[in-house]
This record gives sequence, structure tokens and C-alpha cells, in this order.
Amino acid sequence: MSIFQKIKTNCPELTGRFSPTLDLYILRMFLAVYAVNLFSFCLIFVLIDLVENLDNFNRQTGSPGELFQFVLRYYSINLPIVFCQVLGPIVCLTSGIFTLTLLQRSNELIPILANGRSYRRLFVPVLFAACLVSVGTYLVQDYWLPGTREAFREMASKRKGRLESRDLKYEDTQKGILILIKRYLINEKRAEGVLVLPTNPGKGPDSVISARQMEWVQPSQGRGYWLMKRGWISLYEPFEFQAGSQRSRLVTVPQPEVEGGADRLSESFIEQALETVLSPEDLEVREAEVAHMRLADLRRKMRDTDDRSWRSKYYSRLFHPAHNVLLLLLGLPVIVYFGTSNVFLGAFLSACLGTVYFVIGAFCQQLGAQGILPAAIGSALGPLLFFALSVTWWRDLRS
Repeated sequence: MSIFQKIKTNCPELTGRFSPTLDLYILRMFLAVYAVNLFSFCLIFVLIDLVENLDNFNRQTGSPGELFQFVLRYYSINLPIVFCQVLGPIVCLTSGIFTLTLLQRSNELIPILANGRSYRRLFVPVLFAACLVSVGTYLVQDYWLPGTREAFREMASKRKGRLESRDLKYEDTQKGILILIKRYLINEKRAEGVLVLPTNPGKGPDSVISARQMEWVQPSQGRGYWLMKRGWISLYEPFEFQAGSQRSRLVTVPQPEVEGGADRLSESFIEQALETVLSPEDLEVREAEVAHMRLADLRRKMRDTDDRSWRSKYYSRLFHPAHNVLLLLLGLPVIVYFGTSNVFLGAFLSACLGTVYFVIGAFCQQLGAQGILPAAIGSALGPLLFFALSVTWWRDLRS
């Protein structure tokens, strides 16, 4: 038995009452609504962001013509990122809800149902279009965005007026240290305001390193390293402060009156290499630039480092294209149950559903990134919970 015969036998509501004309009519309606919604959401985003950054754009250009070209290039680079991360699933959800709302408002839904077509069969063209949108989202994310990484960095630096990152942190689990950086200059590969802390104090001799600058040195052969300049080191070692309580204490030269060492030490240095697996790419890849990484790059990064956040980013990318279909599976039954023909109510419901979906998904993903849950479970938990809820609602729809 072929797969189509199995579908026809097990799910007759999906194959019965086949009408190509009606399916194409609903599909065309959804695509038209999708195009209008996509243009509207992109226009709203551009207007809000343009008002916020117009002064920065004016400082980068000298004439209205240059300003128009700069704005056009800037948003042509940023809109695909916003589409893949947020706008795509929201636009797909609102388009599906608006399509069903328009059918109800124009009194076309009742004759369709009276002709014997079920809600589940009615939604097949819409879900098919959502699957196409998901495929398109994956192609844009994995093949288009990686090629715009350098252009994105250039536009971002011009918008801010400088190519730098601030308030960075990196946990090196292999060396057992946490690196805090106040300011990082990307072009110069130089960090300012560096603080290196131990992540497991008290289990062995530890040191706290503070430096004004840290530069990346790349020799002709071999791996590069970070050279810290103008700093100081505070050395700690464990000792018995009370019976059964091991703590760390700052030590220098042993003193007879203080068992375990003296009270303080700050040894200064001019230059000193830092032993760490941290690379400039780790500092340059901010959250906004993770979108420019291919799925294979995320998988390679996940394997090369012990940082749990990269596992969470990789698994969340796997589930991201499915958001379009999952949000539609949630939104369409809600409109059926409310039976509303009010477009504004449909927009409000879609906004509420999208907000709840992304908030719970981000919360579960953060649990995976922090190690409370396995990274794969944390990234999949939100979509699976809403998928189970949507299946329950779809089971109760008219068949």
C-alpha cells in the first residue's frame, strides 16, 4: 500500500471532497494576505527602527541621496534576519487567522462546511503554504544570511559609529576560568578592562587576574594566544579556616602568626600570556551575529566547545523553521472556537498566542543553556508542549 493510500484510509477527512478550485482559492487568499502582512510588518519595523537611528544615519552620510542609499542597504541586510528570527512565524500566524476570518466575514465558510468539507480538510492548503514558508525560512537562514555577515558588521558599526562590543563574558570550562571584558575592539582584536576569575575557588591554588588590555597575538605557525598587558595577579590557596570548612585566602609569604599564609598579595606584570581556549571569533560572535551562522557551523561550534549555550543555539535552530506550522496549528482552532469575523480580535489573539509561544519557548531554552535541563530537551520542550496542545484542539474540530 502506497503512502497516499494509507493517508486516504487512515485520514479520510484530508482526502475527501477534493476540489482543486477551492483549494487553489484558499491558497491564493492566504498567499495574498501573507504578502500584505509581510509588507505591513516590515514597514512598521523599518519606521520604528528608522526613527530610533535616524540621527546616527545622518552622521554617516553627507546628502539626502547618500542617506537614502545607506538606509536602503542597511534594511536590505537586516530585514532577512528579522524575518527569520521573529517576523516569519508571526506573519504566518496572522495570515492564517486573517484568511479564516475573511472567509467567515464574507459568509463563505458556512457553504463550504455545508458542502461536506471539514475544518481539518479546509486548512490543508493553509498548512501546505506554511510548510513552504518553513522551507523558505530554512533556505534564507542557512544559505542567504551567512553571505551577508561582513556587510552586517559594516552596517552595524556605522550605525553605532564604532566597531566594538561591550560587557562581554566567556566561561572557559576547560581551564576553569571566567573572563569578563569591559570593551572589545573587533578590528584591532584588542580588549580593555579584563578580569579573569576562577570558577571553582577553594579546590586548589587559584588566581584572580586583572589587566588594562589584552591583545590577540597570531604567530606565523601554530595557534594564537592572548597577551595581557599592564595588570596584576592576586594568588589564593585553600586553607582550613574552621574545622571541616575549606576556603580560599589571599597569600604571599608565610607568617608564623597566621597559619596558612599571609593576608594579601598583588603581583604586577607588564605582559603575560593567558592560558585559555577563548578565540577572537568567540568574542565577535554576538547574539545578533549567530543568525549568520549555518547549521553546520553551529554544530561544529557545539562540538568544539563545552559551552552549553552553543548546544542550546544549535538545537533551537533545528526547531526554528517549524514555528510557522506550529503557530498555525495553534491559531486556527482558536479562531474556530471563538467563531469571530472581527479582524482586530483575530490580530489580538494572534499576538497573544505568538507572545506566549515565544516566551515559554525562550524560557525552556534558557533552562537548557544554564544546564538545568539537557540542551536538546530545553530547546524542544516548548514546541512539543504547544504541539501537544494543538493536536488536542484539532482532534475536537469538526471532521
